[in-house]
Amino acid sequence: MSISMAFFYPKTGTNVHKSYELLEKSLSKTLSFYYPYAGRLNKDGRSVDCNDMGVELSHVRVHCPMSQILKQPYTHAEHVVFPVDQPHGHQKGNLAITQVSHFDCGGIAIGGCTSHKIGDGCTASNFFNNWGVLTRDISATPSPHFVGKSIYPQSNNPFVISTIEFEEPTYLGKRFIFPIDKLNSLKAKIAHESGVQNPSRTEIVSALLYKCAHVAVAGRRSTNFDSFKPSSLFQVANMRQRLNPPLSQDACGNVISGYFVKINNERDVNCPKLVSELRKEKMKINATKNVIISEVIDSLEKGNTPFHSNIIDNFFCTSLMSYPFYKIDFGWGRPARVSFATGPFNRWFYLLDNQSGGGVEVIVNLDEQDMAIFERDPELLEFASPISNI
Repeated sequence: MSISMAFFYPKTGTNVHKSYELLEKSLSKTLSFYYPYAGRLNKDGRSVDCNDMGVELSHVRVHCPMSQILKQPYTHAEHVVFPVDQPHGHQKGNLAITQVSHFDCGGIAIGGCTSHKIGDGCTASNFFNNWGVLTRDISATPSPHFVGKSIYPQSNNPFVISTIEFEEPTYLGKRFIFPIDKLNSLKAKIAHESGVQNPSRTEIVSALLYKCAHVAVAGRRSTNFDSFKPSSLFQVANMRQRLNPPLSQDACGNVISGYFVKINNERDVNCPKLVSELRKEKMKINATKNVIISEVIDSLEKGNTPFHSNIIDNFFCTSLMSYPFYKIDFGWGRPARVSFATGPFNRWFYLLDNQSGGGVEVIVNLDEQDMAIFERDPELLEFASPISNI
């Protein structure tokens, strides 16, 4: 699969459009540092032939103002800035593909899809950040380094290295913003009720999103007279700083793992309880074991689809708040919006720093029926508001 992200830059009084040649030149130099993206997968799907074949870069004209895209309530409208219709799908023959979108208003979006086989969200963030750095200063010298199997041994299991085939998505993505004042109120409330000292933004926001989404799914199910169904939240974790010795953020590869919390009965459906469990499980992360790969292999060996179950509802959260997405600058200043392709993923939460800093921006992916309940949840709306414009 691919990791897909895009950066929207509205036209300003000082906006200077970069020429095709400059963006191409800076991308070419970026690929000299992130060389696996310029290669091609070998037939076994387990290794890359670093043959410098390069990546696709296209320029397109979007015949509407950028504001028309950004004011839409759901995120699928933003997919126009991605170079393919299914941004999360593996791009056969390419390990990265990019697009520069020119809006009628003069705004520009930089979008791209990078292979998850090469690196995780941190790697993709560094790639786009360094592309921006080199567009502003072609003489800059980024310092990424690929850690490969020195961290997690390479798997020979054919299931792990296979390509995921995606169906057309039927899920909605919607943005919400937790302003800093509401975030502080939520933090104080949960700290008092849970006894957890100084809960993090990731802990309190992911707990509230999980709780409200669980209630939405359970509420829809209750209309069909189904009984209580347990659920779990899988929190993806960047392992770079958890390893011994720790790695820098410049380390490229899939240096990720994660941990689970569960709702087993009605008494567990509350944020203080969930934050307490999140803190407990986070402290138990084992840096020598990749929980994601273990779960995938265990499921496939039992003939099941990973992270899908008939007896438990699975939710997922990826916190990207330590990555400088809203600082990625191609010479037009900071982006007005950072977009992630919502893709065919149900019950996913993405957490970002918001543009002004301090608060938290989230993208929630849910089934259309579940989203209709979730987006009206009174506890959610007490602390968060939908984003529908810039």
